[in-house]
Amino acid sequence: MGLKSFIEKITKGVRPEPFDTSIFNDPLADITPWTPQARGGASFKTRTLKKVSSSELHYKGSTGGLLFALVFTIMPLVFVIGFFGSGFFEESGDFKFAFIFFLIFPVVGFYLLYRHFQPIVLDKRSGYFYKGFKKPVNSLQRSNKKNQIKLKTIAALQIISEYVRTDKSSYTSYELNFVFEDGSRYNVIDHAKYEAVREDAAVISEFLGVPYWDAVHRETYIPKNKKSLVDTDAPYDSTKRRYRDM
Repeated sequence: MGLKSFIEKITKGVRPEPFDTSIFNDPLADITPWTPQARGGASFKTRTLKKVSSSELHYKGSTGGLLFALVFTIMPLVFVIGFFGSGFFEESGDFKFAFIFFLIFPVVGFYLLYRHFQPIVLDKRSGYFYKGFKKPVNSLQRSNKKNQIKLKTIAALQIISEYVRTDKSSYTSYELNFVFEDGSRYNVIDHAKYEAVREDAAVISEFLGVPYWDAVHRETYIPKNKKSLVDTDAPYDSTKRRYRDM
């Protein structure tokens, strides 16, 4: 192998070739990034999508996510109580150990419990997707916020994968992202259960009437119903075959 070939091989390993978006046959896919939007991802299914009504979808926290949060919340308290009962701290005097388990780990656990029960909703009645306990006020809010997305601004869905390596394990995590008209994205979920992510994408695709692009299987899913969450007064963009948001 010549020096030039060796350098090219190393370069490709460091900087992979760009993802071929032509398979989706959509100009929007060409301007959309195909690298992970949210680095990392859980090794278990974090959320389950539920259809509450024809106008509302909810992401509920999974059993795995609840158990993970409870481990951080309850188990440290059990260990500390056990150590206090055995007189371990009186003999060793190592109260730093007790502080870490009694305060830091439960704080992390309560945060995970908060995230577990935090509502994640797609609501056609309000016209918004939102994360959090505070619902968006449609009459007052005119643009997207961090965790409040106007449904009519979502042009497509995207599934991409990421190889995650930790000290103890390695796995592939799959992102489901919203894609907007300018190619920007918003991460919805990110975990290792690909089939669940794909099923969620199909449900949301039909719910919103927008396609989803699957970079894993390199295919496009076209919903049976066209997008109905648009401003009918907005001009139609023939180059992108969709309405432009006003």
